[in-house]
Amino acid sequence: MEAENLVTYSPAAVLNLFNNSISVNQTKRIIQLKGIYVQGKGSLYSGYYYDTFRDESSYAAITILAPPLIRNELQPNKTITVNGFITRRIVNTSGSIQIQLTVTDLVEQTLNKYSDEEIKKIELMQRKANAGYRDVYSWLKEKIINEEPFKIGIIIGKTGIIDNDIKHQLRESIGFYHLSFHRVNLSSEAEILSTIDRLNTEHYGLIAISRGGGENLDIFNQFSLAEKAITSEPLFITAIGHKDDVTLLQKVADKSFITPSELGQFLNDTYNHTVEELQNSRAKLIDSVKAQLTANYQKEIDNLNEKLKANEELRIKTANDLEQVYKEKMELLNSQLSGNLQLQNEKVAVLNEQINAYKAQISGLENKTGTNWTLVIIAIVLGVLIGYLLNRH
Repeated sequence: MEAENLVTYSPAAVLNLFNNSISVNQTKRIIQLKGIYVQGKGSLYSGYYYDTFRDESSYAAITILAPPLIRNELQPNKTITVNGFITRRIVNTSGSIQIQLTVTDLVEQTLNKYSDEEIKKIELMQRKANAGYRDVYSWLKEKIINEEPFKIGIIIGKTGIIDNDIKHQLRESIGFYHLSFHRVNLSSEAEILSTIDRLNTEHYGLIAISRGGGENLDIFNQFSLAEKAITSEPLFITAIGHKDDVTLLQKVADKSFITPSELGQFLNDTYNHTVEELQNSRAKLIDSVKAQLTANYQKEIDNLNEKLKANEELRIKTANDLEQVYKEKMELLNSQLSGNLQLQNEKVAVLNEQINAYKAQISGLENKTGTNWTLVIIAIVLGVLIGYLLNRH
């Protein structure tokens, strides 16, 4: 596409473009809206108050524009039915289009399906869901693998015997866990809250509330106790012996168990499974290291063998080369020696001839004179020989 064919829009223009293109049949007529009325800040804008309608069973909400006369009749946190028409509002700063309802008249105002206390509890569970349920199993595994010490504080009743049930289920893992049992009056909200606060300050890694079977679970539905649980820095679990009635405290706990024995079994199984996995992992790691070392050693051995082989070949080649050089030098020396011997023989032959000639001359001289020419001749021959030898050196 060529640049001259492009159309340039501003952000506001894009928002208005989509706002004008939205067409819903319900915007063309009066509709009825039912929900829980949540009052806004109470400021009047262009003849309307901006309040909120929220679903009765969820957190979905829509902004409503209520005129002053109708707003005076609306009661906060009541389930209300109103008539009105849908409008749209462009929010330039966020690039969004809000759907609103402009109220025309009040149809009905009734009690909510949920009380204020129940709504608070729903909101609390939603807060916990948003914050996330912490993974107790993975946390315990990490501590076990790293051999990192931590404390588990279990809050039980003053006269309860469930500590024996938990210890019995721990079996061989009881030596690993640092358990402490804290006896309180489980009917006293204040006593439970103060114990949780104390365990928080004493840096416990995990806090549990445990109770055997029976009724009277109202204490575990108290909002303040559940709120304390979700704001607790240590992980929070419950082991309340009642499988049919799930309390608020159990719903917001990071993990909950039906019975105290199940809690002990969980701790034991987590320890054993982690140790088994760790041993298997170590065995695999050892095998892997062995295989790697063996491969490395074998590679080193192969390299050394190749070097030895190369050195041996070089040694043999060098020896052969030296032997060939030796042979060539020996042949050269032999050739030179033969030549020298032949030369010496020739020189000796010449000397012999000279000596014989001298002998003949001496014999002739002896016949002519009485001088001892023999000694003279011998002296001459010796001089010649000494001169010859000196010339060689």
